[in-house]
Amino acid sequence: MARLSTRISIRWGDEPTSEPTTTLVMGVGGYFIDLRVNKTDSSVDWAFAGRRETVCQEPLQCRWHHIIDSRNMFAPDEGSFVTLPNGDSLETGSMACPERGGAVTPYEEVWRVLSTGSERGWILKREDEAAKTITFLGRVGSEFLAMVQAEGGGPLTVQREALEKTGDDGTQSWMVKFRGGEAELPSLAAAGLLTFPGEESWTEGSRVDMQGDLYTVCAVEHGT
Repeated sequence: MARLSTRISIRWGDEPTSEPTTTLVMGVGGYFIDLRVNKTDSSVDWAFAGRRETVCQEPLQCRWHHIIDSRNMFAPDEGSFVTLPNGDSLETGSMACPERGGAVTPYEEVWRVLSTGSERGWILKREDEAAKTITFLGRVGSEFLAMVQAEGGGPLTVQREALEKTGDDGTQSWMVKFRGGEAELPSLAAAGLLTFPGEESWTEGSRVDMQGDLYTVCAVEHGT
C-alpha cells in the first residue's frame, strides 16, 4: 500500500525525546522519499530518497538505500519496528548523529501513518546522463514531493506541494508548502494541474513523459 508517515519523536542514546523537525515520508512499493524540515528556521534537516529493502518480516526490519541524500550519506541504514499500543510504530537502530559529529549512535523514532484515502500513489525516477543528475518525484494522496541532486552528491533541491481546498465551491489546487535549493523541478502547482497527464494509466517499470523529460515508474500502489 502507498503510505504517508510523519515522525512523532526522536531520541539519541540516553538523551531526552524531542521532535525538532516536520517530517514527511512517502513510501510506495520498495521506494521512498523522505523530507525533514527544521522547525526553528525552516531549513532542510535531511532530505533523501531511494530504495527500501525488507530484511526481516518478523520482527520487521528494513534497510534503506540512499540514492540521493542532502547530507551526502550514501551508506545503507537499518531499523527495526514494533507496533505501540496506540498504533504508532517504534523504530530502533543505530546511525550517524549530526549533533555528535557523525558518531554512530543508537536511536529511537516514533512514527505515525497518515490517512491517504483511496487514491493511488507513485514514485518516479529520472537519471539524466547529460546533466549527471538523479531526480525523484512522488505523489501519495494530497502530497507531492520532488528532489534532484547530482550523481555522487552535492547540493540537493527539494519541493513539497499539497493539494488544498482553494474555493468555496470545493475547488482544489496544489500549493507549494516547502522549497529548498535552486534547481528546476516538475511542479503540479506551477503547471496548474490536479494530476499529471496519463497518471491514472501508469504501471510499474513504464517510461512516462513528465513535462518534457522521460521518467521511469519505480512503483505504483493504492493508498491506505
